[in-house]
Amino acid sequence: MELDETYLTFRSFTRNGDKISREMTDLTVEAPLQIIINDQRHTLIMFTPQKVRELVFGFVFTEGLINDLKEIKDFEVSVVREEGGEEIIEARVEIAAKGSFSLAASGKRVSYSSCGICGTENYYQLRNGLKRVKSNHRFAMDMLNEVSHRLEKFQPLYNRTGGAHAAVLFDSIGGQVLHCEDMGRHNALDKVIGSTLINGIPAEDKVLVSSGRASLEMILKTARIGFPVFVAMSRPTSRAVEAAKFYNITLVDLAKDTNRIYSHVRRIEGS
Repeated sequence: MELDETYLTFRSFTRNGDKISREMTDLTVEAPLQIIINDQRHTLIMFTPQKVRELVFGFVFTEGLINDLKEIKDFEVSVVREEGGEEIIEARVEIAAKGSFSLAASGKRVSYSSCGICGTENYYQLRNGLKRVKSNHRFAMDMLNEVSHRLEKFQPLYNRTGGAHAAVLFDSIGGQVLHCEDMGRHNALDKVIGSTLINGIPAEDKVLVSSGRASLEMILKTARIGFPVFVAMSRPTSRAVEAAKFYNITLVDLAKDTNRIYSHVRRIEGS
């Protein structure tokens, strides 16, 4: 297994009429990432092995395990071979524990790409320490539509494999700030959040555009970092809308060229 290996090529077959032909197909890499915090196994994530540091830093922040990157004392990534021969990526993080750090308190879990909170003992803990997003910035609807149409430009892995999600951060006038891809939309968002923290990027005037739907956990992660606008390219879930309303996030749905605004429309110019 190689770090930064985002796709692999497989032999496949296609049928056209009565003829079956062989071709080569690029597929998004799915790899296991074991996050070890203070020498305790915390979470196993299936992800695309690119921007590991950004993903882990974003994850421990959105989990509420840290409030600032200064609390991370050490970080190390390695590829190890487990019993049975399978390779796994290990990310070891040493954080300044608040009191007695324990797996039971932090929520040991297995997280698959389709469900960011699958296996969490108590998903209500994800809301611990969250505050309503504070931002007085306003955003033009034309700009939000324009940046959503530019999303494909920042999806090279999706364009190659057809099987990856993107999270892209824009400023208030539509300038691209940073972007990340992953097999899972939760992972892509954590990578963006980690990159935001690492680079010291202010959050209060930014727009997060996600290639996937907005779910409850996606909104909670957004609230944790403080992005005021979340743009989804497919319909949000009911709890995502409820959470966006509560945490003062403007949630926009641009699925199929629509422009539904579910919460805090005051941030949209002309409202």
